[in-house]
Amino acid sequence: MDVWHLLLLAALVSGALFMHILSCALYNNWWPMLLVLAYLLMPIPLVVIARARGDGFLESGSKHVLRWGEFFAAFVFSLIVGVPLILLRAEVVELGAVLMDLSGLVLAVAAGAFAAFISHQPDY
Repeated sequence: MDVWHLLLLAALVSGALFMHILSCALYNNWWPMLLVLAYLLMPIPLVVIARARGDGFLESGSKHVLRWGEFFAAFVFSLIVGVPLILLRAEVVELGAVLMDLSGLVLAVAAGAFAAFISHQPDY
């Protein structure tokens, strides 16, 4: 793993968090910060999925646990996408804040994909 990979990963993660904070600060409405709680919940089903696959040395694969982990991962992701849209529909937040929240989500997903990509790169 190169230093530039870590710098890009840090920039993506900090950009995602910055977009969420900026969407709250610019529109003087802190309701979109509820998404940070969902971001904190997201690794839990992903860890359950990774352990239920049974790829590791001490992990036993279980299809039922794997399916429940996938279900809760989809639930949390739909929560992350749906909460800003529900807040927009209820006229609690403005459209600009929702778009900034969703752009923060895109940056967070890009950071996760980039982290998965660089973890599978061979070291030379």
